[in-house]
Amino acid sequence: MSEAANAPKGQSDTGTAAALPATVEQCHELIVQLTQQLAQVLAVNALLQERLDLNSRNSSKPPSSDGPGQGNRAQRRASARKRGAQKGHPGSYRAMLPEAQVHEVVACAPPPQCECGASVAVHGQPRRHQVFELPPIQPWVSEYQLQGGRCTGCGRLHRAALPAGVPSGQLGPRALALIGLLGTRFHLTQLKTRDLLAQLLGLDFSVGTISQAQGQVAAALKAPVDEAAAALAAAPVVHMDETLYPRQGCSNNWAWARVAPKLAVFSVLPSRARYVIHSFIGEQPRGIVVSDRYAGYAYIDPARRQVCWAHLIRDFTRIAERPGRPGRIGKRLLALSYVLFRWRERGLCTPAQFEPLQRRLRQALERGAAQPLCRRTAGTCAKVLEVWDALWGFLHHPGVEPTNNAAEQALRALVLKRKISGPTRSRRGDEFIARGFSAHECCRRQGRNLLDYLHSAVLAWIAKISPPSLVPQPHPTG
Repeated sequence: MSEAANAPKGQSDTGTAAALPATVEQCHELIVQLTQQLAQVLAVNALLQERLDLNSRNSSKPPSSDGPGQGNRAQRRASARKRGAQKGHPGSYRAMLPEAQVHEVVACAPPPQCECGASVAVHGQPRRHQVFELPPIQPWVSEYQLQGGRCTGCGRLHRAALPAGVPSGQLGPRALALIGLLGTRFHLTQLKTRDLLAQLLGLDFSVGTISQAQGQVAAALKAPVDEAAAALAAAPVVHMDETLYPRQGCSNNWAWARVAPKLAVFSVLPSRARYVIHSFIGEQPRGIVVSDRYAGYAYIDPARRQVCWAHLIRDFTRIAERPGRPGRIGKRLLALSYVLFRWRERGLCTPAQFEPLQRRLRQALERGAAQPLCRRTAGTCAKVLEVWDALWGFLHHPGVEPTNNAAEQALRALVLKRKISGPTRSRRGDEFIARGFSAHECCRRQGRNLLDYLHSAVLAWIAKISPPSLVPQPHPTG
């Protein structure tokens, strides 16, 4: 018979019963120890569960990460009306081009004979019908024959130079501008850009040539983008944000955005450190900087800063979803934040008008920082209190918004490009993304044609003359 069969009743073969404390004091000590371990396990479990519940409402995750069942913003429609034009809508129709702008007019005669047997005579004005068609597209190829010559005196060889404005490569200025447009405004990959040029325009080049062309576009945009960046550094209000934009072999690449109403400049850099912010706006920014609560901006004087309330609402939403007293504090903070925006909509915009709300909000944050039940809630509330003065810049500076939506919306174009094209592969790719999207966003904000601007910039770069500016020029006063 085995030893396990001869063991006393209640004692397993692992010796668990023998390991139990022998005295009441030892049992009490073990219970305390196990209680502490259980509390730690429950805290870790609550943290992991909270991470699983993160979405675009309570964190900085994009709406596309919410997954099925959550419902995106497009699905959360505010109106119960049917889609499309409503009853009584006048409709919109394309206006006819005048005959002077039509390439050809084809006269279509009525049938010569009616069903009754009589002849049909032309009567009244014809009904106009216009068809817009694309002609077959063929590339325009110019060949430059650079003749050589020999000096009749010393015998030295000479070679003709290309005329001014002719690029050294095989792609002309308009083709380069189109490649820049397709890679930015339309988010095409280099492979799809190559296929489109070959199938639609008859320009059959390799992917490597497309990559080099994007590098040439980036070089043409360097001077105007640098000028726009200098103008932003001196702007009265600058919105700033950053997002990951990895390069192959370098996962810590960051895309930075600096945004003003008529300007937007992007940079793709392998760092998120504070010195990058210094290089953008200086150690003493001239204007008001609107940003999230990222610690890199902490050096900025709170009087010259506005912390984004949209980010705070997401933080407060996450606190409100926690159980017990922390959740009640979070709901209070969330409600007060919504009151802030309602008061803004009513036209309240002075510190005196917001004083009651500020007092209640500060009390709620202090209660959250002091409560011992949830360290994450206490930490978040304490950090918000540290930037308290930066929460109210919109009350003291006209033109400052309480959110950083301008920078986040501008970065959305780069996020879409990243999702479609994946990481960049070189510094040249980083520069094309940063400068190309800077030109795209500036032109969009100023109502300018991006293709025309890129064409002008490439022409100026080839001719080695001053490029067209991205900085909007003041209108002359009459």
